[in-house]
Amino acid sequence: MPQHFPPITQDDVFFLLEPLVGLPLLLAHSELSSDIAAMLTVYDWRGEEPPESLCAQIEGKLFNSIYGYTNGNMTVTDAHGQEKKVYTDALAQMAETLMGPVFDRFPVCPESYAILNDYALRRLSLPALRRLYTGFPDMLEPMNRGLFARVITENFPAEAYQDWLAK
Repeated sequence: MPQHFPPITQDDVFFLLEPLVGLPLLLAHSELSSDIAAMLTVYDWRGEEPPESLCAQIEGKLFNSIYGYTNGNMTVTDAHGQEKKVYTDALAQMAETLMGPVFDRFPVCPESYAILNDYALRRLSLPALRRLYTGFPDMLEPMNRGLFARVITENFPAEAYQDWLAK
């Protein structure tokens, strides 16, 4: 029997995007959060579409939306009232961050483990690594668990994992 999850909400997306694109843009364009929430909610990990495809769609949606909202200058106002440019690497990171709620919906089974593991290691995806590390502890062999911890600590700032990575 398939698992049913509550939808990923506009508020969930708003919470993840606000530090990255700023409150003024999100308040003025609430459709960005609602559109992305809908895209994330309908994703089915068992379907034909790999996670990379959804991530690319989200990145494209972010680029096109922010480009349009800013009349092409890609400048947003952050939480501290400072203007900042949104560069393509930041868009990729935003899209990757937004994949977290999708990965949290992957059930603990060998098939979803294989998809997440492949994605995590090819893309160096912190949300996928977090889901594997925290959600699949019985499927991670001790050696792999140690490898994941090392990959995480060597590639991401401590504030990104300190709340969930075992010390």
